[in-house]
Amino acid sequence: MKKSDLALTLPQRLILLFCIFLVCYILTIAGSYVLGRLLEGNLAKALRISAVLQDILTFIIPAVVTALMVTRRPAELLGLLHRPSVMAIIYVTAILFISIPLQENIIYWNYHIELPESLSAFEEAARKMEDAAFGTMKTLLADTSVLSLIVNVLIIGVMAGLSEELLFRGCFQRLLTTGGVNIHAAVWIVAFCFSALHFQFFGFVPRMLLGAYFGYLLVWTGSVWVPVAAHILNNMMFVVTAWQQARLYGPDTIDNEPSQWPLAYVALSAIGSALCIYGIYRLHGASGRKQDKK
Repeated sequence: MKKSDLALTLPQRLILLFCIFLVCYILTIAGSYVLGRLLEGNLAKALRISAVLQDILTFIIPAVVTALMVTRRPAELLGLLHRPSVMAIIYVTAILFISIPLQENIIYWNYHIELPESLSAFEEAARKMEDAAFGTMKTLLADTSVLSLIVNVLIIGVMAGLSEELLFRGCFQRLLTTGGVNIHAAVWIVAFCFSALHFQFFGFVPRMLLGAYFGYLLVWTGSVWVPVAAHILNNMMFVVTAWQQARLYGPDTIDNEPSQWPLAYVALSAIGSALCIYGIYRLHGASGRKQDKK
């Protein structure tokens, strides 16, 4: 995009995005509270509706409204116009499976970080937040019916993947890169914020790395649909795996304790993932970077 296609300065655009996000976030909290009171006897239903409300209000609306207010070409700013190639989706799908041992070990390391005694109060609070977030997820995944699986895939997989990528990568990251911020700095700033806003310290590093991966997918391909696809597939794998475990062994067997893989598998996973990521870079890298520098 040309500078003439954008209104306001970069700081003004970011303040605008933050203000719209804050208002929508407050409305989401209020709406979720009302839903909780109205559906007090059906917690899972209340949580599902609240999740959809959050996706629309907290993520989609701020991204779309900000884009509409700062440019005459909002769809291009958000990266919605560039269709992903079939090879990009194939690479993304391959990475999803190949990277499992690597991801699991990073998650395991972050989950078992031991903080100094001076930070014991923070650690206790962070653990409680972690347990609360998992408790909410477990409530959504407890129903082992096929209908519940479909609903969870749509809400936790599709809606969450689409809405979060539209805000963080499509809007926030693109505002930074089109505003003159270094591409790599923009990717990691957004990845940091993406992870921080989940309020889960003991999952912060793997989520930040995942966010950076999504960010580079947008940089290289020029299409927000590629990180959207990667995010949706990642979430869907979690939902389907948890549903299958609950169906076979009972909902109580679902826990948030990560597993640890042998180093040989982790090394192979890292090499395979790196090769696939390099494949995406070679396939789209030059054209994608030109899109962001315009």
